[in-house]
Amino acid sequence: MKALLLCLFLSCTFVFGTHAQETIPLKEYFRDLKQVEVTIQGQTYNFLFDTGGGETFISPEVARELGYTPYGRGVAYRMSGERFSYQKMDSVRLTVGKVSFPQTTVGVWDVMRVLPGELPKVDGVLSLKSFQGKMLTIDLANNQLKLETSTSLRRQRNKLTPLKSRFASGLDGNELSVFLEVLRQGRSYWFLFDTGNISELLLSHHTAAEWGLQNDTTSQRIALNPIAIQLGNRKLVSRAAAESILYDGVLNYSLISQARFTIDFTTKEVWMH
Repeated sequence: MKALLLCLFLSCTFVFGTHAQETIPLKEYFRDLKQVEVTIQGQTYNFLFDTGGGETFISPEVARELGYTPYGRGVAYRMSGERFSYQKMDSVRLTVGKVSFPQTTVGVWDVMRVLPGELPKVDGVLSLKSFQGKMLTIDLANNQLKLETSTSLRRQRNKLTPLKSRFASGLDGNELSVFLEVLRQGRSYWFLFDTGNISELLLSHHTAAEWGLQNDTTSQRIALNPIAIQLGNRKLVSRAAAESILYDGVLNYSLISQARFTIDFTTKEVWMH
């Protein structure tokens, strides 16, 4: 009888456990930039949360504290086309909230190099790459991330709007960025999903010209009137600007915060609430 009760208890624990969702709070950093507490080897650090980052980064100082020796070189490009390089380190286990995120590799790079010097120090960047194999809901309006389970996602599916998306893995297949389709005049334009873009919704000069928002493809930044873009069955409005960037466009924090987005990294699907 005891064995039977124990078996039933373990079975119920497993079933209920699969229904559990983990909520990760986002903390204020600067303007709309958010940070997340990340624990590595028992030490807690503050990382920026940036869905447009492509790679998860740890500062060289943290790498030294943890006893890692960085190696090799990775090369990446910022949206402006600016090239930068970084080193790598292997087998890093990040813990966010109660969830562990084993990382095959992370980049070693000091994000403070591109932030204003008067801002508080952050120790790294948490990107979408860290959530590979997970199902993640991004809810900026409520300052939280939510790790979905197969059960919780299945319960919501009929209420979610699927979005056409692309999952990009970078030059060497080691990054992870998400692009969403924006339809305009019957054509598909692909915008980087970038919570770290706290300025305007960005359009390339070619995109802005094709949309009739500027007369040429000049390399100078141009401020545009607020525009509405169609995502799924909704129109979201944001201040906008045209810049010389690598992509058709880049979504910004203001626009992303107007909805909730769920990303299934296992099936490479994106939905909007």
